[in-house]
Amino acid sequence: MDYEYYYNNAKNRYYNACSEINSCENRINELKNQKQQKINQINQLKTDIKNNQEALEGVNKIIKSDESLKSKLTGITNKTGLASTNFSKMVSSSNVTNKIITDVFQNESTKTKSTLTNIMQTLTTKKNALTSKITQLQSQLRSAETQLQDIGTAINSTESSLQSWRGTKSSASIDMEYYRRKMNAAV
Repeated sequence: MDYEYYYNNAKNRYYNACSEINSCENRINELKNQKQQKINQINQLKTDIKNNQEALEGVNKIIKSDESLKSKLTGITNKTGLASTNFSKMVSSSNVTNKIITDVFQNESTKTKSTLTNIMQTLTTKKNALTSKITQLQSQLRSAETQLQDIGTAINSTESSLQSWRGTKSSASIDMEYYRRKMNAAV
């Protein structure tokens, strides 16, 4: 029997296993780094989502107050109209030139309504942008969580391969020793 052939075959398996073990260990380290980076990314995405949701809640509260602001502005306009009527009655009983108060404040009232409308339109645009941003961030979060699971699966698979290669190395080492003894005994 040619023990040297079997010894060299076991030796090749041994060195091949050593190479694969190094490769697996390097891959595991690389995957663990990727896992940590992915965890950091997920944490940042969760923070960004929370911050954007809080901003959206604030914008929604302001937008909901729009009706209240409009009703208050209407109330002010109505009270100005009543004041104008009362002022006109007072002026008509005296020799003072009559001024219609609603005409005096009409310009300011129109500007205020226009400004309020512009603010609400801007806030609605911001609300839509925030809603879109939150949806985008949530999509990125789901994707990152899936990638994290894939990395975990890859780590487990590589660790399994590592154990297999360690078994191959051990087996090849035993075979090498066995055939080395057989070669020495044959001499």
